[in-house]
Parts: sequence; structure tokens; C-alpha cells
Amino acid sequence: MDRQQRPLPPHIKESHERCETFGIDLEAIPEHKYVSAQELKDTLFDYQKLFDVIGFFADQLFQMVDGLPFIFIVTDDNCVILDIQGDPEIKQVMELIGVKPGTKFIESIVGTNTVDLALRLNEPVEVVGTQHFQPFLYGNACYSVPFSFEANGTKRGTISIATFIDFQSPLLLTMLNSVVNSIEREICLRETNARLNILNQIVIESSKNGIIEIDKTGKITEINTQAEEMTGWEKGNLIEGTSSLGAHVKDVLAGEDLTDVEVWITNEKNGKETIAWVDGIPLINENGQISGAFGQIKDVTERYNIKERFNYLAYHDDLTELPNRRSFHQTLKEKLEHLKSEQGNLAIFLLDLDRFKFINDTLGYDKGDFVLVELSKRLKDFLPDHAELFRMGGDEFTIILNDFKDAKEVTAMAEGLIEVFRHSLEIESYEFQMSASIGISIYQKGESEISLIRRADTAMYQAKENGKNHFVMHDADMDHRYFEKLTFEQELKNAMEQNHLELFYQPQVSLCTKEIIGFEALIRWNHPKFGLILPGDIIPLAEELGIATLLGEFVLQKACHQLKEWANRGLPPMKIAINLSPQDFLSHTIVESVQEAITHFQIDASLLEVEITESMAMDVSNAISIMKELNQLGVKIAIDDFGKGFSSLSYLKNFPIKRLKIDRSFVNDILTDQNDAKIISAIIQLAHTLNLEVIAEGVETIEQADYLCSLQCDEAQCYYYGKPMPIGKVQELLLSK
Repeated sequence: MDRQQRPLPPHIKESHERCETFGIDLEAIPEHKYVSAQELKDTLFDYQKLFDVIGFFADQLFQMVDGLPFIFIVTDDNCVILDIQGDPEIKQVMELIGVKPGTKFIESIVGTNTVDLALRLNEPVEVVGTQHFQPFLYGNACYSVPFSFEANGTKRGTISIATFIDFQSPLLLTMLNSVVNSIEREICLRETNARLNILNQIVIESSKNGIIEIDKTGKITEINTQAEEMTGWEKGNLIEGTSSLGAHVKDVLAGEDLTDVEVWITNEKNGKETIAWVDGIPLINENGQISGAFGQIKDVTERYNIKERFNYLAYHDDLTELPNRRSFHQTLKEKLEHLKSEQGNLAIFLLDLDRFKFINDTLGYDKGDFVLVELSKRLKDFLPDHAELFRMGGDEFTIILNDFKDAKEVTAMAEGLIEVFRHSLEIESYEFQMSASIGISIYQKGESEISLIRRADTAMYQAKENGKNHFVMHDADMDHRYFEKLTFEQELKNAMEQNHLELFYQPQVSLCTKEIIGFEALIRWNHPKFGLILPGDIIPLAEELGIATLLGEFVLQKACHQLKEWANRGLPPMKIAINLSPQDFLSHTIVESVQEAITHFQIDASLLEVEITESMAMDVSNAISIMKELNQLGVKIAIDDFGKGFSSLSYLKNFPIKRLKIDRSFVNDILTDQNDAKIISAIIQLAHTLNLEVIAEGVETIEQADYLCSLQCDEAQCYYYGKPMPIGKVQELLLSK
């Protein structure tokens, strides 16, 4: 990850500059320094009052963010780690790299970090991902807040949260800051209470909590500003038992002690609501009789709101604000439990966005987030009141349809969902047509949650196999077909590992001379049961399995080996074109892989051509960089399926390409559709103006070939001049000429 993708905040930039001055090795995990066991023990003793309080707040924080993996770290004012709590896996990783209590977590050793910065700046600090100086911390998001308290002198330090970068959120720093403020207040309160004899001491205004003293009639004899602001009461007021706080005051006057009783207080003057913990004791005179009551009111509104926010986040997606995966499973479980004893029905829809990864890879994750938010709004606007929408994560959504009339209603809603996606999205002047594959399962009496979800998932994958942009309702035969698909996936992995794939070659012919000027290499799999399987079935499956890059490497190696073999046999130089998948083209190793293959087989780089689609070149700066490096190797570059994508023609002049391939959809009706003819003519003229060659796909007749030749189209690749053929047939063809 490149830390220069986004401007660094000034304090982070300054820290990086200091780290460079320190000479910190970017590639090495630092050799940590530690205080002695006795020093650590002494420091823990000095900070004992902090740890007396912090355990309660740490437990509360862990409960509120249940499910979020993070660790809770406490340091002193010298950046020495005093305690680490939280996720066992993260703690184990920290221990493996030498981070434990007693570690000096200072900038000159571990580089840019929140602990050192928070103490330097004396303010809350976050350091996320590549803002860290050393790469081994790039996967982390860290937040630190400085604290101070009085205990035999001022004690300073930091309290920090560290989690994985996937869970980063500015809200974590806000919540941590509030927790630290609460800890400081609690320590202050305990110090105050230690000095305060609540039976006879006059209330002090400096208390951060509300303090009230009343006589036995309920009349307020002492009240501080904080209590006045929360209640609207004043000294001399008679407390009635009608309000919730007033009722508790009456209980204390009756002899009852109160400890941390939660009370919702409404200010009687302005109506402002406060959530408070109330302590109260009756005051006993020398005769042993109740002479009044003393109460303390702690404002916990902020703490309560944070807890509520944590609870909300636990069951909602932070990006779209839809209920999340946890909420879906809980809701579905409750509904299925209800249906065990009550009449009713439900159906679940699993929606998976088609080609969403392409948007993230080409336009960036921020644009992908925009798409998710916009589609969430459209789906919410479309769904009826008895349907509930959830975001499961990534590009997956689920819908629970409750109490539908019949299967026709389910089908109608699925058709409507497909229609929602037909409306295009505009991102940075690009217009995108999104689609989704939808799987549906209808609840069967007594069915489990796992079974219902599995059936919808199977149906969704069937929708993808049917060409995407479809919905499929689960039927009885689908499980068997899904099992066959899993078997097919494993067989493809085995075929890759055992080198059972092969290349077929389709001739590329000069339209003027009718001579073969090259071939396109096309992958084939001779399956023992299904026969010859074509790229349209192999490549999507490879992308789904995450082995598309391995497949691309196989094609590259085979094509270069074939060029070498032809050269060894003395055949005329003949170029071979190979297709690059988005994963191949956008990988950081593609140029290195091509260079290694050219060097290994000692071939003429100009005889190798790589084909990319317009869509793959939409990330213009990255695409140009990769193209230039390939071009410097001598490799030719062609834009495949030209005219179908979204690229701007203004960028075309900057691409170091050799050839444009006109998509077959324009060639099919070239003799009958004037628009197609005009489009092809314009493409050819544009290409020749930019000194590019043009090759047409899908030529099926001599009339089409002659017409393209009259438009000065340079080449054609089509069944008319030759179908894809195995290497044996290719060599027979070349030797015959």
C-alpha cells in the first residue's frame, strides 16, 4: 500500500520525518526496549488508583463493542506499556513481535505511533494503516487519548485502542475520548469521596456531580450548580414525590440507602433530560432519628449514549446504516421460532452485486462505497413495508419478505428488484449499469435457519451461472446441481495443477493480402466428462476461485514457449496475442512476469501481444504506467472489444497501444445497419489518425470482409478465416504455406 495516496496530517508527516532522522529500518521489526521488572512494578503501584477504576470501564467497553476485535492498552508518561487487555489473537501477535507490559513504545524505536504522539501533542490522536511509519503496522488502526490525574502528584499517560484496519472508524476515537474523560471524572470523584464525610461536610461547588441535601420535610437545604442544571430545582424548593427523582428522595427519607440507581431526570424549567446514577443516604441526628437526606447525582448521559451507539453499530452497517449480518441472523432466528407455533410464511432473498469488484479495482473503494450507499437507498425505496433489508457485508444484501400472499408475489418482487438495478449510476462522468444475481428460498414448515439460508445461497449461485442479472427460486434439483458445480471447481484446480489445460490458436489475417499475420491464444480444457470447455466457462470460474492470475501465467508461459518452438523450427516470425484478465493487468507483478517469460524463452518481444479491455484501462494513471513498462519491453498492446466499454477517447492518444479490436457486436450487422457501419468507419479513421492498426472480430462472410477492406480495416479474426485450432493443426497450416 502506498502511503502517498492521501495527504498525511501535519503531525503524522512530522513524525515520519523524525523517524527518517532516527534511521529506523522500514523492513525490520524493531528490537524493543523494556523497563526492568522492578521499575514496572513500581510504576504500576504509582498508577494503582487508575487501575482501580479502569477495569470497570474496560469491561463496559468490551461489552458494548462485542464482536469487534481490538485490544485496550494503558501506558505511563514515558510511553511504557503498563497493561494490555482484549482480543487474544491480537495480543498473541503483539507478543510475537515483542510488545508486552514493560515495553517502551517510543517513536525512536517503533516509529510513528499514537501513544508517543498523544503525549507529545496532549490531545487525542489516531494513526491508521499507512500513516504508520513501518509497514508491519499498516494493517492496524490505532487510537490514543492522553489522561492525567492527581495522586501524590500529577500522573500522566495514555489509554489506547488498536484494531485491524478493516474495523477503523473515527467514532472509536470519540468513544475512547469519552471513556477517558469518564475515567478521569471517576478518579476525581473517588478522591473527593475519600475526603468527604457525607454525614456532616458542606457540599462543595467544585464537585463534578450534582449534590443535594434536604431536611426531613423534603425541603432543599443545599444544592450545587450541577444539580440545579440537571433538575431545575433551587435551594428552598420542596421536593414532591411525583417525579422519578422525587420518588427516590422520598425513599431515602424513609430510611432507604440508594447506590447507583439509574434515574431519568427531566429539568422542571427547560425540559432537558439527563440520565443519572443516584446515590443517597438518610442523615441521622444525635437522637438516632432521620433529620434529612444527602444525595449525589452522577450525569451518565454521554456514557449511556455511547453505549446506545455501540449497540446500534453492533446491529447496523456503518456505511449504509442498514441492519447488518448479526441483525439478519437474530431477526431470522426470532421469526422462525415464531413460525414454529404460529401461522405465517416468509421468504429470503440473497442479492449479490455482479462485477462490483471491478468498480473497486478500477475506480477505488470510495466510489464502490458510493455505489453501495446509492443502491441501498434505491432498494429501501422499492421494498414494501412487510419486507426487511439487510447488508451482509461486501456486495451482499439480504431481504426477508414476511407474510406474502403467494409465490406470485415473491416472483413479482424479484422482478422488481432486477428492474431497480436497470437504472444506471453515474460516477465521475461514467455511467454504469449495475446488476445483481438473486437467490430465493421460501420457508418450509419446521425448516432451520441454516437450511433456509443455504437454499437461497445455492439459488443465488445458480443465478450467476445463468448469466447473472437474474433471480432463481430454489427447487429440489438445485442441490444436486450445486454439488456438481463444487466437483467441477475442484476438477479445474486439479487441471491447473496437473497441466491438463491447453491453448488453441485462432488466425489473425490481413484483409488486404489475406495472409496470416498472427494468432490469438485461447484457453481450452478437455474435460473427461463434459468435453472441450471454452474460455467463457473457464475464466469466470477461475476468477471466482481466485486462480485467474495463475491461469494467466499458464497462458503466458505456453504462448512464449510456442513462439520459441516456431523460431527453432525456422518458421516465419508470427505474433501471438494473449488476453489479460483484470487481476493480471492490475497486479503489481505482470510486467515482471512478462519480462521473465521473454528472457527465459529468449523470444522477440515484439511477437508477443497482450490484449486488455477498455474497462481495465479506466484507472488511467495506473493503466498508462503498466502499458508503458510493457511497451518498453517491446511487447505490443491491443484494446479488445473496443466500443463496448466506458473509456474516454481523450485518453486513447496517451495509451502506448498498437491495435484496436472492434467488437463483433458492431460487425454482425455491418451490411444492414447503417449505424454499425458508421461506428466502425469512425473507429477505423480514429485509429489510423493515431497510427493504430484495426482488427475486426466476428467476420462471417466474404461480403463483410470486402466491406471492411473497403473501409481500410487492417485485419480480421473470425471463423470465416479460421476457427480456433490445436497447435498441431496450426503447425500443419504454417508448414503448408
